[in-house]
Amino acid sequence: MWRNKNPRASKRQLAKGFTLIEVLVSIAIFASLSVAAYQVVSQVQRSNALSQERTQRLNEIQRAMVMMDNDFRQMAMRQTRTNGEEPASQLIFWSDYLLDSDTKGLMFARLGWHNPQQQFPRGEVTKVGYRLKEETLQRVWWRYPDTPVGQQGIVTPLLTQVESFDMRFYDGKQWKKEWDDEKSLPKAVSVILTLKDYGEIARTYLTPDGTLSQKEGSSGGSNNG
Repeated sequence: MWRNKNPRASKRQLAKGFTLIEVLVSIAIFASLSVAAYQVVSQVQRSNALSQERTQRLNEIQRAMVMMDNDFRQMAMRQTRTNGEEPASQLIFWSDYLLDSDTKGLMFARLGWHNPQQQFPRGEVTKVGYRLKEETLQRVWWRYPDTPVGQQGIVTPLLTQVESFDMRFYDGKQWKKEWDDEKSLPKAVSVILTLKDYGEIARTYLTPDGTLSQKEGSSGGSNNG
């Protein structure tokens, strides 16, 4: 009968395989790699989400600035009517709670409202306003500078996270917080917004700079542009 002359070698062959410690170490290494990979993927996802949020926010600010540029650069020396009343005494209105604003509101007439081939029964002058409601800068506009009784303005939200909305008016010598001249526009206006995330943003615009004559003042509200 044949017998194994080397019993130690036979025992080594039977003992082949992973020990419990080796298995636990392998599991620990795999878990560490999995956690590290998850953290990397999670960080990339958070970075992408943050980048998208900032891009959307910058686009929102840019759209608001474009809209404001179009309005403030085309201020009109024209009186307006509200609810069929007499022509307004001022060209620019800037006062507390105007247009139901939470703080101050602004209203004026502007040129450049496109009317292709005069297809619509109106001119190219419209009335616009700005107000702050629940930390959102809103633009209010009317189809005509002389609005009949009951006609409500069309509200467009422009910019969120706005903490304050302020104006400055330049008369050629100094900047003023208020504009009291009834028949003229300031030489320039400055719009100052304080945002929660970007702080203070100021935009300065030159205006047509002129004085409304008595004849223009008496007839300024007689037509819609």
